[in-house]
Amino acid sequence: MKWRTQHIAAMVVLLLAGCTSTGQTNGPSSQGAAAPPAQQASAPAQLKSPSELPKNLFYTNPVIKRGADPGVFRASDGKYYAYPTGGGGFRGNSSSDLVQWKDEGQVLKAADTFGDKNFWAPQVLEYKGKFYMFYSAGKGEGKLHINVAVADSPKGPFKDMLKEPLLNYEYSTIDPYVLIDDNGKIYMYYSNNLLPEGDKKVSSINVVELNEDMSSIKSGPITVAKPEQSWEMQSGNNRWNEGAFVLKHDGTYYLMFSANCYCNRNYSVGYATSKSPTGPFVKYKDNPIMSAEHTKVSGPGHHSIIPSPDGKEWWIMYHTHIDVKKGGGDRQLNIDRIGFRSDGSIYVNGPTITGQMRPSGTTGKWKNIAGDAKVSVSSTKQGFTEKALNDGEIGLYRRFDKYDWVANNETAGAWAQLTWPTQRVVKSVLIYESASGLRALQTGKIILDDGTEIKDIEFPTEPGAAAIVNLAERKVKSIKVVIEKALTNETGLSEIVVIGE
Repeated sequence: MKWRTQHIAAMVVLLLAGCTSTGQTNGPSSQGAAAPPAQQASAPAQLKSPSELPKNLFYTNPVIKRGADPGVFRASDGKYYAYPTGGGGFRGNSSSDLVQWKDEGQVLKAADTFGDKNFWAPQVLEYKGKFYMFYSAGKGEGKLHINVAVADSPKGPFKDMLKEPLLNYEYSTIDPYVLIDDNGKIYMYYSNNLLPEGDKKVSSINVVELNEDMSSIKSGPITVAKPEQSWEMQSGNNRWNEGAFVLKHDGTYYLMFSANCYCNRNYSVGYATSKSPTGPFVKYKDNPIMSAEHTKVSGPGHHSIIPSPDGKEWWIMYHTHIDVKKGGGDRQLNIDRIGFRSDGSIYVNGPTITGQMRPSGTTGKWKNIAGDAKVSVSSTKQGFTEKALNDGEIGLYRRFDKYDWVANNETAGAWAQLTWPTQRVVKSVLIYESASGLRALQTGKIILDDGTEIKDIEFPTEPGAAAIVNLAERKVKSIKVVIEKALTNETGLSEIVVIGE
């Protein structure tokens, strides 16, 4: 990691020892409450690298060191299965927590399919006791086509249901995604692969309805998305909408997709919405929602969405380039949180490359308790809200900084406080800066309700990185985060995560 030039390389982890909480609450200074005398932690502040973060609480990307275009789902056995793009077939991976993955070996062999090369972007789903794999492949010098294979287990062996491809068009088709709607109807979304349009070649996303046999088409195709927004035009005369994934939330269909060439750093994720699975879809005005905004990340895209083990969070698995300068086809698989704002728009807490809290349901008794706290602040600039501090969204993109908390005409001394009705045991605190570089921080401090102060907390600059403070299972009723030094004339924070019980 690289701190700003005035800082040394490391993630901030401050260890507190030998300080006993008195249970006294230190209320917001704006309310005139008298604060008890400040106490310094008896142990000196210590810095630790991400590799030293407790593995039962934190993870760091990538979670699979080589792979691309992951098709991921959670099977009825409770495990997650991920299938990346292959060579002569596909390999599978399994996990119980989305963080640690086991290679399950070859799950589909080329000999059991119509194709012999370019096995791309599989999706597997469970339906009526069987497991269906939709994928694209080529044969000889021919084009890529989508077919479907079936197995009795998510570990395979999968074998083609048809001797000829399911989509046997005269042009190439790639990136299938199958949605089983609430009414039982089955839709398959896919992309054609660079069809000529004037002086350009364009990949558009289409949808067909499948029959219940999962191996024949009932109706379609209908085009539902094609490159039309400015962020999708960064690959010259070749333009893509591909890697479709459809998520239904509160009666709205979210068609998520990737645009630009997978080989370049500007490969990114956006989405469109509709009240019907076949459209018309309207693209989100602030696309893309995940992109490479930092020199240490390249090409985030082609993803799947899955729930956390306890079903309380949504997660995105996606690929990035292993070599951020070279780009190309060597990619790795990452996970990060996503969520829905109150206005229905999607946010993505990624791409990240530093320690983040593990998925909910995988950390035992520990969870993020920030949402249980009352938030108070020293001030709030008009157009912003303190509710942003525990809404789940971390700051990664300047274009979304309206979802941060920003102090009103304050820099040093601005503060935000989380207060619980009763004492809580806290393991760690993660403090995230504002998404905007116009509000960059240098140092801050934490004040606990017993008056303990943890000073000189430094803020890392990697995308989505948090300053992490280890409270070593302290009992607290309130935690106040105070800005000590700011690098700009305005300040704020995007999120405070509190790992406690």
